[in-house]
Amino acid sequence: MHHNIIKDTINLDKKAREKVSELTKEKEHLDEVIKKETEKLHQSFLAEIEQKIKETQEHLEQVMAEKKKSELITYKNTLKNIQKQYEDNKDLWIEQIYKACIK
Repeated sequence: MHHNIIKDTINLDKKAREKVSELTKEKEHLDEVIKKETEKLHQSFLAEIEQKIKETQEHLEQVMAEKKKSELITYKNTLKNIQKQYEDNKDLWIEQIYKACIK
């Protein structure tokens, strides 16, 4: 009778150690899987961020090119208007300056 209890206890202990060993291996495997998934997510986020940066940079370069073009047109129009005003009024301005200096 006592022999069966001791044998059963030893068998239960053996099964429990085997189960603990299996769970430990599973835990180690899960740690590895979690580490791999974490790295995979990290790389995915980096790729997504790099893509967003690239898209934003391209958009801003396009906006700047359009703004540059617009400002260049404005500059050329303003320069043309100033040159026209100078050509239209240069003789009058010279005369006014000359009269102001002589008086």
